[in-house]
Amino acid sequence: MGSGKSTAGKGIAALLRWRFTDLDKLVEQNEGITVAEIFAVRGEELFRRAETEALKRVSGRKRTVVACGGGTPCSEANMALMKSTGVTVYLRLPVEALVSRLSGSRTHRPLLDNAGPEELAERVSDLMEKRGMWYEQADLILDTENMDEEEMTTIIAGAVRSKGAYL
Repeated sequence: MGSGKSTAGKGIAALLRWRFTDLDKLVEQNEGITVAEIFAVRGEELFRRAETEALKRVSGRKRTVVACGGGTPCSEANMALMKSTGVTVYLRLPVEALVSRLSGSRTHRPLLDNAGPEELAERVSDLMEKRGMWYEQADLILDTENMDEEEMTTIIAGAVRSKGAYL
């Protein structure tokens, strides 16, 4: 959360002249309610199932950049699907940078509900500890704290092309 996946994804898609899909938005379209409402009404487990179904659908598309939610790669099935159908990228940022971005964000993030500044840092740190082993399996890991969007998108587009995906 807060690493810039959606922003970077749009830039990469534009550079490659591919489509862009935000997985959370796809889940919302499929379910007819927002991610926050899914968490509140149906719970995280049902959200994760809907997320996996959306991932399965989008993974079959050609020439598509997908911005996944922060929890998407955190299962063997999802990670295997992602790695078998595309190039996986981890936009790595230190916890402090993520907290700074998230504290200024207007996006509602159910896993961070009602977190004050200190609790926000603790929750982000806990999530990173739980998810790090999954994120580290990415094909490309970029430390993006001091990287501008143009540099990031150029590196990622190059990695995609090196894996055999061309315009």
